[in-house]
Amino acid sequence: MIGTFTLRFGHQMLKIPSRKARALIGFLALSDSGEESRDRIVGMFWSESDQVKARASLRQVTREIRKAFDAMNLSGFHSNKQTVALDPESIRVDVIEIQRQAQAGRTDRLLQRHRLTDRLLSDLDWIDPAFHVWVLAKRQSLCNQLTSQMEDTLRNATSPSKLKEQVARALINLDPTHEEAVRELMKARALAGDIGGALGAYKDLWTILDEEYEVEPSEPTQNLVAALKLGQFPGEPRSSSEVTGPAPAEASFESEGQPPRSTLTEVKRGMPPKLLISVAGFDTLGIRAELQYLVQGFRRELIACLVRFREWAVRETGKSNGQRPPKVAVKAEYVIDGSAMEGPGSLRFVLMLRETSTDEYLWSENVDVSVENWFQAQQIIVRRIATALNVHVSVGRMSGIIDRSVSDLKAFDAWLLGQATFLSFDPQRWNKAAEHFLQVIEDMPGFAPAYSSLAQLYNSQHIVMPGVFRDAARTEKALTCAREAARLDPVDSRSQLCLGWSHAMAKQHEQAMIYIPLAYELNDNDPWTMVSAANCLAFCGQYDRAQEIAARALELPLAPSNLQWSYHVAIRFMCGDYQGCVDAADSVADVNPNVPGYKAAALYHQGRKKEASEELERFYGLARDRWTGEAPATEKSISRWFLTMFPIAKPDDWSRLRDGLAGAGAPTEGLHHNEW
Repeated sequence: MIGTFTLRFGHQMLKIPSRKARALIGFLALSDSGEESRDRIVGMFWSESDQVKARASLRQVTREIRKAFDAMNLSGFHSNKQTVALDPESIRVDVIEIQRQAQAGRTDRLLQRHRLTDRLLSDLDWIDPAFHVWVLAKRQSLCNQLTSQMEDTLRNATSPSKLKEQVARALINLDPTHEEAVRELMKARALAGDIGGALGAYKDLWTILDEEYEVEPSEPTQNLVAALKLGQFPGEPRSSSEVTGPAPAEASFESEGQPPRSTLTEVKRGMPPKLLISVAGFDTLGIRAELQYLVQGFRRELIACLVRFREWAVRETGKSNGQRPPKVAVKAEYVIDGSAMEGPGSLRFVLMLRETSTDEYLWSENVDVSVENWFQAQQIIVRRIATALNVHVSVGRMSGIIDRSVSDLKAFDAWLLGQATFLSFDPQRWNKAAEHFLQVIEDMPGFAPAYSSLAQLYNSQHIVMPGVFRDAARTEKALTCAREAARLDPVDSRSQLCLGWSHAMAKQHEQAMIYIPLAYELNDNDPWTMVSAANCLAFCGQYDRAQEIAARALELPLAPSNLQWSYHVAIRFMCGDYQGCVDAADSVADVNPNVPGYKAAALYHQGRKKEASEELERFYGLARDRWTGEAPATEKSISRWFLTMFPIAKPDDWSRLRDGLAGAGAPTEGLHHNEW
């Protein structure tokens, strides 16, 4: 699947003429189970065709594959009226083998080609727009996974020096700006007596950073090359377990220990948990009201950037209900304090990074921020934070996350204003937010976040506004915007997440299950992405996966916000965990009026009818207080609003919700699944 797609059985090649047939085999080979529904495949490979023609084409493709397999007496490919499958036990896939080898520290395949992940299905990726979006996101996900696996090996104190050198070379092949790998390679060559080779590795790094990113290597890398030129040979670096906190800014290459990337698996093995960065509310005293959106927008986008780095965990302070998950302790917590003031033509931010255990300030910065230098300021801040915490982040990866080309700065400013308007959840300003996003799209049609923001607005209007019902025209608008966002920026998890939710809202649940897992793979460090993906998975009947991701979100060293707890309420009800639903609902303040509806239904299913009836009355009261619909807020209309709100795929799941609400005393006669 890397480079030209090929199929082999022993020394024989399987000849399958159709490009879509070959791409379908590749798609199935990378599927977790090897099995996909026909609906999902049709949406992936014939996204621009009508259903009748698409299904006929799929039948032709499956016949072609079956004929090729039968000609060589091969088993493993199966299809029926609902699904198409490739038995994972009957095949070997180069991509999966490369991942397993990288996890074990074997890098032979990764050393064969430069930026290998960019060549995944490279001869087939343009067969359909939807498949192209999927391939681009899959490449990024594969690159992230391989980088993570190799960094674990590189930072493991027990890894042999020779292995670290091989892994360093493989990492440089994958990401030429990975300075930690370059330093490891320089040390290995210096210790082998090849000073010229060590300096050559540094020269290659300098060249690519200068030509592609217009920056210089970091201070630790420059310290290392200076030491080598003086004939000072590096010793073995400290193990990760010896590191108790950030190294001093003047630390030399001989004390480059840094906190390891920490996943839940590593926590369970007893390895140190992640660093925790809390972003406090910014002091905006003295900022005019009409400029407040810029301050909040910069803070919000800074958090969105920070959560995409797996090297730390991020939370907002002051937005928790006070409950903290007990399962994972944090290694250390650092707080970003900020204040803003008006300057000539820009806002001046004073940002400080403080360690909570000692109240010691590790870093401070005065940054002038305008729309013109928005992303440069973000990159400076993230790089300074990483340096202060002695955490490695490669320039290439940082640029991929933060850098954006914004040709129309006025349109970007309008998008920030639209975001602030949308996130106020003020019904009176809802249409104004839509106007801002539509204006951005008109002025800057290549800016993906404007499309995903508009899709999110369309998808959530009936949820945020009691009395507004789901609408087919609005749903179709959301799907159109989400598709364009994913086309423009397929590696942005927000684009994939919006596309998944938009398909679910349009009753295309099989298509949603293509993009929701991709969104999670692209940003599995963000609790918002995790809980939103789990919620959609639960609505689509993927209970085990939904529970797994939701549980992982709660195991992060972060206290879920009230709004995040409301997602857990729905997830647990859909998965049949009624006590868990009640517990999650008890953790939520009245930020979301649909939560008492779930709790009432869950209480009824537990046999607690009196409590269910009382909770139902509370639900009706909250809904009436916030009712924005034209129809009167009767119990019947509120019940209909609630039961048609969510994209619940399975009739049985919807019936459980309806029966629970009816058991609590709600009038639900005449309401049916997917009737909106």
